[in-house]
Amino acid sequence: MDSNGVLSGLDDDAAGSEAWFREQLRTLVELPTVSPGVTDDREIRAGALAAREIFESIGAEAELVETRGTPCVLARLRHPQARAKLVVYNHLDVQPASGPAWLQSDPFHFEVEKHDKRGFLYRGRGATDDKGPALCAVRAAKLAIDRGVPIDVTFVWETEEEIGSPHFGEVIAARREQLDCEAVIVSDTIWPTDEQPAVSTGLRGSLYATLRLRTAGKESHSGLVGGVARNPIRELCKLASAIDGASFWQAGVLVPSEDEIASFLKSGFDTDYFKHAYDLHHMTTEVPLEIMLKVWTRPTFEVHGMVGGYTGPGIKTIIPDAAELKISFRLVPDQDPRVLADALCEFVRHYNPDVTCEVSGWLAPFRAPTSGRVHEAIVGALHHTTGRCPVTVREGGSIGAVPVIARELGVPVHFLPLSLPDHGYHAPNEYFDWRQARIGIAAFARTFATVAAGGGGEP
Repeated sequence: MDSNGVLSGLDDDAAGSEAWFREQLRTLVELPTVSPGVTDDREIRAGALAAREIFESIGAEAELVETRGTPCVLARLRHPQARAKLVVYNHLDVQPASGPAWLQSDPFHFEVEKHDKRGFLYRGRGATDDKGPALCAVRAAKLAIDRGVPIDVTFVWETEEEIGSPHFGEVIAARREQLDCEAVIVSDTIWPTDEQPAVSTGLRGSLYATLRLRTAGKESHSGLVGGVARNPIRELCKLASAIDGASFWQAGVLVPSEDEIASFLKSGFDTDYFKHAYDLHHMTTEVPLEIMLKVWTRPTFEVHGMVGGYTGPGIKTIIPDAAELKISFRLVPDQDPRVLADALCEFVRHYNPDVTCEVSGWLAPFRAPTSGRVHEAIVGALHHTTGRCPVTVREGGSIGAVPVIARELGVPVHFLPLSLPDHGYHAPNEYFDWRQARIGIAAFARTFATVAAGGGGEP
């Protein structure tokens, strides 16, 4: 195999893939594969079947792997003399999409907009999280194998990532032999800016809980019992403030190394771009390094909502009988969510024994390797396709399947990020763009070719 000729050809093939990419993304985006809060899985199943058809249309073996939840799509593109095996993980399910902030009347209607800098913008829920990046890897594998790159690539497209991957372990248990590989690549993470490529080396974990307090059998008049009746909203607010100032959820943190911090500082992180991308009016800090450290390397405690009391127009002077607080934590390596769950409920019991603490789920944090030939191949591929050396960063989000993959398959898990902060992960007006898709197709294809050739970095 003429390595230089193959790589040059793959770059050209990637640049000529826009029409294919656009139509496959249209198919997937227009299927509303929402997983959170959904009891009817027909839309997700329709999306999984459409994904299987896409794989089969390019000559891949494809099937749906059933679980106690929704099915997972498993597909494989093979070369008859394969010298390497890789697995690529993405997810097909998406967050709900509604509300006045959406510019599109239907977030699941795929729209294409010409853009001077990025070629085309592809609008619709799921375009960047995670259907666009998923298709980049598929197109890349097809192009690489068609040009003689001796590699087998197995694709795992989950349909429950947005709800914490509760049944993903069943997929691995059912198809462990088919998932035999040298490494797994995940493309569901984000560059720090729109110009600086990155390789993610860590994910935060998460823990979700509900705190409940009932202090009476019914609402009461504050003029008649105020000062004597206990107010559950006020008590839960005080409890939240106490948790915020406690140390139990800040223990066990892996402190970033000097090399990591140096890489963060090279990332080109821009506070104004960050604020604009996420539409943040005010922040706890404006210092770039402090923002990166807070989002990527430190745990957080958040209050997401409260249930209870009167929230209608005007005022109603009642003291509520009960209230609930929805809270979560983001964890970082090397924190253990099971230890945190026990510590949280113990803290709540000591602070206010009448409050019930219900932990509804957690995801473990993850630390990715920063060496090895697959890592080097990804770095080299991104360097070539973007003209800039990628920096190593951590991610503030969580991917529940990743620690499961690493633990159950016992292989390295690497990240090849393609999304940008302004693409709108989980937000209104989500989109992906052709510049990032072209980069993704070319970078994946070069990674496959480099690994198959037995090397890392630039072959």
